[in-house]
Amino acid sequence: MPEQASIDAEHAAMLSLLADLQGDSNGAFYRLDAATASAARDLGNAGLSGSDADMILSSLAASGPAAISAITFDRDGTVRAAAPASVTELIGLDLSGQQVVQAVLTQNQPLQSDLFALAEGGYAATIEYPVISPEGQVIGAVSGAFSPYELVRSSAETTLEDTPYAVMAVQRDGLVLFDSDPARVGTAMVDESLSADSPEMLDFAGQCSAYWSGYAMYSFPDTGTGQIVKKEAYWTTIGIHRNEWRLIIIREI
Repeated sequence: MPEQASIDAEHAAMLSLLADLQGDSNGAFYRLDAATASAARDLGNAGLSGSDADMILSSLAASGPAAISAITFDRDGTVRAAAPASVTELIGLDLSGQQVVQAVLTQNQPLQSDLFALAEGGYAATIEYPVISPEGQVIGAVSGAFSPYELVRSSAETTLEDTPYAVMAVQRDGLVLFDSDPARVGTAMVDESLSADSPEMLDFAGQCSAYWSGYAMYSFPDTGTGQIVKKEAYWTTIGIHRNEWRLIIIREI
């Protein structure tokens, strides 16, 4: 059947592009992770503050297009050093109340945080590594902040150029990390004002949260015209250190 063959071709194209996006995004994750791990090793010898620590953090803060800043904090959660110069006001700040800080200091394992709002505006996530002294003692941690939006953007723009597809990245709780509309970053995947009229969207969001990968069809009323919009999507997972983010490719049908 020609129509079915066309649908199958669309699905194959979506899956192929999604795999490319997943590979590119995870590659960017791994490069940021490797840079943070290297900084943690170097800081183990250099210490959490001082000129050597500043150089290490400056390098980490410039380690990729998605990198934003880097800090160290001691076992009390107090920031000891920060880079670049625009974030040095963080030095001395007590971060002990933050869940991600508590986790890296108690678990002594690297981790990736979820999205949070930056004081200077915008959003970021972090990769955190414990810093271990030559004597084997955990003296604190290093945190590299990066933009999830930028991590996905460069690959998405190149991969999906001249295609009818859109891409979105979300946390498992539905918080938007990347969308073609930057204003959606930090908002809910399903707008509360539309949820009553979009049960299929709610079901789709639930499936994305529950499953590592999958496929869904859904519809919702266009806010401008009131007409029903139908879409289909495949999703997969990106991320490191036990933190799963969903990467979604979408087609209007």
